[in-house]
Order: sequence, then C-alpha cells, then structure tokens
Amino acid sequence: MIFRFLPVLLLAGCAALPPQPRPAEPPAYRAHLQRISKITSFGLDGRIGVLTEQKGFSGTMRWHHHPEGDNIAFYSPLGTQLGELNADADGVTLTTGNQKTYRAEDAEALTQQTLGWSLPMAGLSDWVLGRPAKGAAEILAWDAAGRISHMRQNGWDIEYPGYQENSGRQLPGKIVLKSPKLDLKLVVENWQIDSE
Repeated sequence: MIFRFLPVLLLAGCAALPPQPRPAEPPAYRAHLQRISKITSFGLDGRIGVLTEQKGFSGTMRWHHHPEGDNIAFYSPLGTQLGELNADADGVTLTTGNQKTYRAEDAEALTQQTLGWSLPMAGLSDWVLGRPAKGAAEILAWDAAGRISHMRQNGWDIEYPGYQENSGRQLPGKIVLKSPKLDLKLVVENWQIDSE
C-alpha cells in the first residue's frame, strides 16, 4: 500500500527542495580586485575569433585603452590590417583597410552596421581585465585564487578559461563572451600595463 504513494511522496519532496544558493564570494576575490582596481590604461596584442549566426571571423588585434578612449586595430591571419576603430567622448570612427571611414555615437552600433557583429565596448575594457563593468553583474564562479571564472553582465555570458601573470597581477589569458547572436573569443598574447 505504501508503495502506491511513494511516487507522490518523492515528487512532493522534490518540489519542496530550496533553490540552490549562489556561490559565496571568496576572500581572495577582494584582494584580487584590489590588485587590478587601479588599472585605467592598458595595451594588448592578441588573437580574436568571432562567430555570428551568418558568418565568422578570425584574426589578430592590437588594442590601446586609456580613460579618454580606445584604439583597436584588426588584422587578418596573414597580417593585413582590416580596420581600425577609434572611440572617444565625441563618438566612434571605424576606418576600413581600403580607407573608407564610418562614424557613429557608439561602437556597438558602428560595428554591427559595418562588420555585421556588435563589439560590446561598453563593458569590454573591464571584462578583458577580469572584472565586472559598472552596474549589476552576476558572478557565477571563481577559481581557487579568487579570480572570476564565469560571470554574466549586460546580456553577456563571460568565461575566463585561464589567467597569466603581469607585473604581479593575474590578468586573463583567454576570454570567451557569448550572447544570443554572437560568440567572441579573445586570446591575449601580450599585455602592456601602464605604470600607476
């Protein structure tokens, strides 16, 4: 007789399970954030891969970021410059390899219009350093050293498969960003961090 009610009891027990708690923030995370908090300018050389619903792109990039703006040059796998993006307080300019120039108020709209995919510049300069951008962020996992290994922010799922040391700081060596319409992978081959 009791066996007739066992499936019902099991289902009732499953329904009563509380939601899984979010992972607790490790103490090493605050220390790690403190070490990278003063980085306001950087340069990096790396490889980039982009996959959209319609097409893909892979090549290399050279990025210089400072508080006043950004300069990002994109190159083909053979080293031919494909374009250069400059962003500052006045807007964003993209110059293609054949010297056509396009201008817009933000990089997301401009890259979508000209390249067919949207570069998330609003948060990218923080995400590439392994920290959340301003605003709400959901950190899903940290590694043993207190570095973010997985977070979500502004509609992007961001993973950090590996870090590398630079001047006593742990900075991402690989960043994977995913949104419903775009996968973006960045492998950093060289960091240049300005002295504080």
